[in-house]
Amino acid sequence: MSFVVRPCAPRDLKDIMRLVKEIAVIYNVPLETLRTNVQELEKDGFGPRPRFECFVAEVPPERKSKEGHTLVGYILSSYTYNSWKGKNLYMDNFYVMPEFRAMRIGNSLLNEAAKAAWQQGCSELRMHVFFHNPNNTAFLERRGGENLTVKEGWNLLRFYEDRLRKMADQSQA
Repeated sequence: MSFVVRPCAPRDLKDIMRLVKEIAVIYNVPLETLRTNVQELEKDGFGPRPRFECFVAEVPPERKSKEGHTLVGYILSSYTYNSWKGKNLYMDNFYVMPEFRAMRIGNSLLNEAAKAAWQQGCSELRMHVFFHNPNNTAFLERRGGENLTVKEGWNLLRFYEDRLRKMADQSQA
């Protein structure tokens, strides 16, 4: 199967949102709760201070999906900082459409993100993986990823918007 992995361009954002929605459906996230849209992605990814980096996987038109799509996967990440290790790359989304899996597309996307991280001086690549999908964890572990929940007992916590707002309101600043 021929495909190309390349940096995301603004023209790809409609397809990125399509894939984001596919992921939401897989994880039973109500689509009406998604805050991100094409305009937000364009502002945050291609504005004066980009907040994320994204690579896409594209197949030639003759290999398009059943629905007619040629953009079949992506990896979206941002740079974060770890007080022990310095700069690292956090992968927020890593997705390949099911009909295009087992074709080395995911491996190529991951390698491209790793290359970008290495070129930016990162010491680590990080991401969270849904525990009900052991295939995703196994895919990353086969490539050298360590499951920190198992190895070190780390938990991932989140503060939702309402709590974030409440904490911000309580700030002395």
